[in-house]
Amino acid sequence: MPRQIRDVRLQTREARQKLEPAKEPYWRELRRGLHVGYYKGHETGTWWLREIREGRRAKRRVGLADDQVPSDGKAVYSFEQVLKVALGEERPTLSPGRDCTVEDALNDYWTYREAKSPALSVAIDKSKLTTHVGKALRARSVAALTTAELEKWRNALVGATEDREQQRRAQATAERVRRTFFAALSYARRTNPDKVPSDQAWRSVHSFRNIDRPRTRFLSVSEAKRLLNAMPQDFRQLARGALYTGLRLGELLALTVSDFDDGQVHVRHSKGGKERTVPLSPEGIEFFDQVTAGKPGDTMLFQQDSGEPWQRIHASRYMARACKAATISPPAIFHDLRRSYGSLLLNRGAGAEVIQELPGHADLRMTRRVYAHLMQRTIAKVVKKKLPSFGLERSNVRRLKP
Repeated sequence: MPRQIRDVRLQTREARQKLEPAKEPYWRELRRGLHVGYYKGHETGTWWLREIREGRRAKRRVGLADDQVPSDGKAVYSFEQVLKVALGEERPTLSPGRDCTVEDALNDYWTYREAKSPALSVAIDKSKLTTHVGKALRARSVAALTTAELEKWRNALVGATEDREQQRRAQATAERVRRTFFAALSYARRTNPDKVPSDQAWRSVHSFRNIDRPRTRFLSVSEAKRLLNAMPQDFRQLARGALYTGLRLGELLALTVSDFDDGQVHVRHSKGGKERTVPLSPEGIEFFDQVTAGKPGDTMLFQQDSGEPWQRIHASRYMARACKAATISPPAIFHDLRRSYGSLLLNRGAGAEVIQELPGHADLRMTRRVYAHLMQRTIAKVVKKKLPSFGLERSNVRRLKP
């Protein structure tokens, strides 16, 4: 019976987590001339094979390690599974190396993202690239991509228009698609450096300038009241939930009755994957007491009167109708309720750090970017109110002789 191969550094995910990122894989010799390796990297691990045959060395990537997602033996491998591949008669080192295609890079990137990002965020990004990265580009080798080719692809997303505002919006959309696509290519570069030796092709594609201006539509208290009164009862509850918490639509729709407790809402499913707790005002507590009364803890907090879950398209339609009925101009979108939550707190004296924490912004730069003009008003008020006077009384003024 063959001896079982072990390696205390590599055989469990807990042991691999303790390894330091390195430029080369951590190698384990299986037999003379044949090694299996684990490349740690900075984010996730990959399995590699290295074999010397007839004086030539072949190095091939096997797939992702099961550091963050369960192994399937096809794209993600456990230590035992990669040993089986390495000792098999069809191991990758026995055949010529295949280029890493754009399709390969995208598949690996989605596997990585699914392990660390919310499912909805991954689904949205995957849908964008499915639409905008065609079959011809997917079949290309990542190493063979050129800057001119990628710039042409990016520019084709924008199209032609003479309206400057339409062009800005198209460029902003193209820029978001570009960032996701190039992130997948960069991930291939990090995890597959022998087949993707350089990232210069996409690093040289510069972003459009002055396109990503944040939306600055904030509702006043009177506008918010008029808007709520123009909504049907079930959708009004969803909108009030946004105004009392500042949560994103996806975060609101993921709330269950048990997420409201002790005067605060616990957000378990956030955009960035980080949980947070949002305290409520007295009126907000009364509202959530009403919508949760008598409901089981695992019931979805916000539903249509029919019992069906809300969809994003519903939010867009009901907001448009309510704005028209309440003569809200310019019309607001659902996300403006979240921005209004922050702006109303900011105007009442809340600090930037508080505004960052409550909506769950990744860092203070995002908060300052969204609420920049409101912060300038607050800063001006503070200066006028807090800066002391430096005027001198006439009796204390001594005139110097010339």
